[in-house]
Amino acid sequence: MANLLPLNAVSNVIIVSGEIDTPNETWKGPTIPVILQRQSVPSLETGVLDDYATKIENRTFSDYCKPYPDPPFEIPAPANLTLQIRLGNVLSEGKSSIVFKCECSIPYGNETLEYIIPPMVVKLAKRYKSDDVKKEAIMYEGIKCLQGSSIPRCYGFFQVRALEFFDFGPMSILLLEELGGLLTLDQPVPDSTQSDIEGLCSDLAHLRIVHDDMGYQNILSTLSHEQGGLPSLPSPISGRTYGWRLAGFNGAFRTSTTLENVQSFYDYHLPEVLENVYKSFEK
Repeated sequence: MANLLPLNAVSNVIIVSGEIDTPNETWKGPTIPVILQRQSVPSLETGVLDDYATKIENRTFSDYCKPYPDPPFEIPAPANLTLQIRLGNVLSEGKSSIVFKCECSIPYGNETLEYIIPPMVVKLAKRYKSDDVKKEAIMYEGIKCLQGSSIPRCYGFFQVRALEFFDFGPMSILLLEELGGLLTLDQPVPDSTQSDIEGLCSDLAHLRIVHDDMGYQNILSTLSHEQGGLPSLPSPISGRTYGWRLAGFNGAFRTSTTLENVQSFYDYHLPEVLENVYKSFEK
């Protein structure tokens, strides 16, 4: 797709004011625009998200896993783009963050790049939970090769320290590709959908990534073309093109163990998740 926004194009995000309805209250947003700057994050290769056994036994990750494949897309030089965002309705809420639908526009003076801005969501860290969202940013960056195929595209991790608005630490957000809907509750999961989700888990297993929150809320379909969704990319692991994505990586970690061990984790947990979807409304 011509002029599709590169993952590293946005350097600054301006959150503009607006009334935002959350499940518990109505938030007016900041009274003046707040500018958040893109933050660099540690490499996954530093071991920052390795599991406890890997750290205490001082294992060498490369002894257990081949180098990750290159992303199936080009990463150009940063474009230093500023994006203006108005937050919309809440799409989901977890312990660490709230995901908002948003409207994105390019301020005057940035239009010359003529990038196509895809539908996006903002994942906003809750009070004192910026570190959790930062961990998720590290994971997205570390397994960038799966973005657009098995996991959402991530357009950056942004922060600002503004004590007049946020006296609990930095305001932190992830800018992510918007996805579609969740699995249909109280119905059997179609074989094609189950096959896709199994493929997503297998891709993570090949990279020795353990997703510790394999719940219903973190399995989403891709956004349709009619809704502005981006085309799915073939997985660099399996070569398949999926209609589903795994999200919610704030507790995910890397492990130095065999592929069989990590795959067995997914083989054990995924059927339970899918069974719970089917039985969710059983009396």
